[in-house]
Amino acid sequence: MKTRKRPYLRSGQILIMAVMTIMLMVACTKEVPGSIQQNRSTSAAPSAGEAGNQSGMPAAATEGLRTAFQPEDQNHHQAKQDSEPPEGESNHNPIEAVLDMYEALRSNDSAMFFRHADIPSVRMSPAKLKVLFEEAGKREVRAERFKLFDKEGLDDVSSRLLSLTYGSQAEIVLEELSQGDQNLWFVTTFADRLTVVEQSTIYPGAYELGREATMEELIAIEIQHTAEDRAYLAAKAKQPIWNPVQTVSLLYQAVQAEDAETFYTMSGGDEGYFSGQYVRDMVEFTEWMRAFESVQHISIESVPQENLAGSYREEYNKSFGDTWQFIVAWDPKDEEGYQGTYWIMAPSEDGTRYVVKQTLTANLESFFK
Repeated sequence: MKTRKRPYLRSGQILIMAVMTIMLMVACTKEVPGSIQQNRSTSAAPSAGEAGNQSGMPAAATEGLRTAFQPEDQNHHQAKQDSEPPEGESNHNPIEAVLDMYEALRSNDSAMFFRHADIPSVRMSPAKLKVLFEEAGKREVRAERFKLFDKEGLDDVSSRLLSLTYGSQAEIVLEELSQGDQNLWFVTTFADRLTVVEQSTIYPGAYELGREATMEELIAIEIQHTAEDRAYLAAKAKQPIWNPVQTVSLLYQAVQAEDAETFYTMSGGDEGYFSGQYVRDMVEFTEWMRAFESVQHISIESVPQENLAGSYREEYNKSFGDTWQFIVAWDPKDEEGYQGTYWIMAPSEDGTRYVVKQTLTANLESFFK
C-alpha cells in the first residue's frame, strides 16, 4: 500500500514514567528558595492515576495529565510536525514562548501547557504541575519582567554544557521575581515551535558565592545542576529525556549552528552512526540547512514501523532489534513528494538517550510500498 506523509497522526511522547517521582524527589535536594524549587525535596507525589482525586486540580488540568502519562508505545509515534505553528502561537521569540506557557498555566489548561512546555520533572510529577498552576495564579505576569539572557557572557565550559544539554540554539529567559530572585526558563527550538524545556530558580548569594556574585556565575552553576538533574532522571528511569523526533531536531540545530561537537554528541558519540571523523559528516546536512531560516521550517515526523515496507522492517529488526524508530525530515521544497532524509534511531546501550543508527537522504517512496 502506498503511504504518503500526510496521513500520519500526531501524538506526544512520555519521556519519564510517574513511578520515578520518588527517586527524583530524593535526589534533587539542593537548597533553592521558592515553592517551585522546593518540590525537589518534598515527599513523593501522587501517581498520575491518583492526581484527579488528590490534587484538587481543575478538570482540564487532570485531563492533560492523563495525556502526559500515556504509555510510551502510544506516544513515541509522533506524527508530522507542521512547518508552521498553529495560528497565534509563538514562532521565533523565546520570551513569547514563555509567556504562551504562562497563559496556559493561568488558564488552568494543562493540555495547552504541554504544547508549550516539555519539562521532564513536571511531566512525571502531578504535584509539581499543580505547583506551577498555583504559582502562576499568585503573581501578575508582566512582559517587562522577562528578558533574554545574553549567552555570550557565559564561560566556555558552561556555554558548551548548555548546548549539549538543551541544544545548540537553546536560550535562557530570565523572569524577575521579588528580592532579586530570578526564574530561569530554558527554551529550545523543535520542528513545530519553540518549547520551554526546563525551569530553575536562582537568588542572590546562592551556592555560597556571596551576594556580589554575577548573574553569569549563578547561571553557570545552575546550568550544571539542571544538567545533572536531567541525567539523573534518564539514568534512573532508563528512558531518554528527548524523544527521537526531538533528538533529530537538535541535530539539525547543531548543523545550522555548525556546532560539530554537539552534533557528534547528540547523534550518539562513538556509539552512534557518526563515530570517528564527525566534522566531515556534517557537510551534507550543513549545506541543506543553509536554505532554511530555522529547524521550524522543516517537517520532521516519526513513521510507525507498520507503515514501512515489510522488507525494510525485517532488515532493521535484524540490524537494530525491535526498539528502532524511523524518523523522516522531509524536504520542504518537495512537499508533495517523497524526497527527504530518514534517521534510524534506537535507544543507547544505557537506555538514557536515542542515538543515530543509520541515515540516508534520498527519494523515500520505496520505503512505503
